[in-house]
Amino acid sequence: MLRIEDIPEPVLTELAYALDPSDIARLACTCKSLSQIYSSNELWRSKCHHDFGNLFTVYQILTTAGLELDPTLEAKFAHEPANWRRYYIEKNAAVNGSENQNHALIEEGEEEYKKAQQDLQSFQDSQDVSILNRVASKMVWILDVFPGHAGCYHLLGFILYVLNRLEESIILLEFGRTVDPEYEPIDDLEEEISKILNGYKGSEDEEPLISDSNLSPKLTQVLSEIFDTFDKDNDGALSNQELGNFIFTTNGSHPPPQFLVQMAQRFGGTRRNWLTKEGFLAFYLEQTLDDPSETRNDLTVHGYDGHTLQKLMQE
Repeated sequence: MLRIEDIPEPVLTELAYALDPSDIARLACTCKSLSQIYSSNELWRSKCHHDFGNLFTVYQILTTAGLELDPTLEAKFAHEPANWRRYYIEKNAAVNGSENQNHALIEEGEEEYKKAQQDLQSFQDSQDVSILNRVASKMVWILDVFPGHAGCYHLLGFILYVLNRLEESIILLEFGRTVDPEYEPIDDLEEEISKILNGYKGSEDEEPLISDSNLSPKLTQVLSEIFDTFDKDNDGALSNQELGNFIFTTNGSHPPPQFLVQMAQRFGGTRRNWLTKEGFLAFYLEQTLDDPSETRNDLTVHGYDGHTLQKLMQE
């Protein structure tokens, strides 16, 4: 006959996930071993994450990515609580209000979610980073009340995608998939990010392009060789004519002079607005992070194997 003391701890943990605090307290009174398990701070921490999500990790990921969240969120999520059982009981009471309160909060949350979607659309036109800060803060606030809102995780993942924090974006998308495995937008965004990450790292037969968010040493070497090819006077910068020749060779277009000046001003140029090698590499870092396949195609045009980054034999 199986005694309650012989039930494996993982089973008891899963049982705790399904019970409310009062039921857990009653069960803990039945024997000493259960009392020890159910008084564990780590168990209550796991139950909090299971029932309410891990907003402490979400907060850390977002702020580490450079987002400036609502200051009131810092007080709530910058540091984990010392007593997880007390935190769970208080959080559970806050989330499970009256039916009328819950209905009003649901409507408010959905309205804020719709506004956040509109704000992200406006960001694509304005590139105002403060919009991302505001939307991210809204999403965390909604998740604090509605932990099962997969759409919030999707928008947070999209914000990190925009900021090119792709691996962190995947983490938040996985959080969203946990609360709603059927939410398709998460699958679509994760597939897009996976393609980009695979492009950075390359397949088994491909040389990686990115290393620690920078150009890989091999790609840096190849791009430096290409730069030197077009730097005819060997002065460490591409004049407007030299840069124009590079662009024409790369994609067959003759850019206007103002475009060449703006390119040097944006990525790094001399006083004469000629693109330096550092600026050239900075341009390719941005392009590669955005679309690694385009960089591989450029290398092929300039006589290198876009997969192995080796120089092709000239006929």
